[in-house]
Amino acid sequence: MIVYSPTPGHTICGSRTSNGTILTIPADSVWCGDIQISGSVAIAGAAAPAVTVNGVGVEPSAGSVVAKIAMSGLALTTVANAGTISVIVRSSATDPATLDFSLGGATSAAVVCNGFIL
Repeated sequence: MIVYSPTPGHTICGSRTSNGTILTIPADSVWCGDIQISGSVAIAGAAAPAVTVNGVGVEPSAGSVVAKIAMSGLALTTVANAGTISVIVRSSATDPATLDFSLGGATSAAVVCNGFIL
């Protein structure tokens, strides 16, 4: 995590337990934060819940996966995994960016994003 004291009102956080947008980063901004994903799979098969960046002119580029965990389920057994990563996302000068969550085949999954605008 970057050690920095954000300006009041510049803290942006969000969470989800379903597919969709976690948070929106305003245009002409740099968001720095931590993403924590946890999930489980209760069937035989693989799952990979993930967070992607989306928007016009964003960095990293639209569709980039910035956080992901992987699980391989076994028959009659529930398998779980979790992970945390620090990321930096830049929106374009004129358009916002979003961080979006996908369950990726998990039986259940959750994501929490905590960060701030530089």
